[in-house]
Amino acid sequence: MSQAVRALARVPRANSRRGVRLEANAEGARRSPRDVRLRKGTDGDLSAIRASVLSEGMNPLGLDPSRFVVAVDDGDVVVGFGQVRPWETLSDRADIVGGIVRGLGLAPNWRGSLLEVASLLVTKDRRGEGVGSAILRELIADATADASKETTLCLLTLRGTTSFYERFGFRITEEENTPRPLMAERAIGNVVAGVIANDECVCMTLERRR
Repeated sequence: MSQAVRALARVPRANSRRGVRLEANAEGARRSPRDVRLRKGTDGDLSAIRASVLSEGMNPLGLDPSRFVVAVDDGDVVVGFGQVRPWETLSDRADIVGGIVRGLGLAPNWRGSLLEVASLLVTKDRRGEGVGSAILRELIADATADASKETTLCLLTLRGTTSFYERFGFRITEEENTPRPLMAERAIGNVVAGVIANDECVCMTLERRR
């Protein structure tokens, strides 16, 4: 279990857009980060991403830099990042796997394409400046850019952090309605969250319809 217990509990609260001053700390005072900009991830970012993910005890699997939005300072040093990870609809496959899934009656319990926000992290020295909000907003914009497609954007997090994501339109999904690809991780996350954080792992979704 990754961000549900570790880094997402510390994602800073703020608003921003690419190339615009980022906003606000918890008291509402305006703060400007030191020359932070957003860009697409590259292969050269992988070592920094992996090192940060491992240091926070997050899931090191599935770190494809091309799926990441990366925040960098004026020296192009990575200060935060996040990704949107696509999930395959197994029942659509024409092979034996698809046949088994269809035979079990496991049709998708989500609408349209299923995408997961994951690996969202801001370095400790840049938290509280709005960098996390800027990254999340960019991830949402990229994931929902095609207005002709239905999309379900989901994530796993601690219940104590849900208010941060609600500001971006995410809503808590009841356990029985969690998208099936995330059910196992959510179940494991509940155990880990209870032990480490005395909290609960929840799924949140954001649906964009045609």
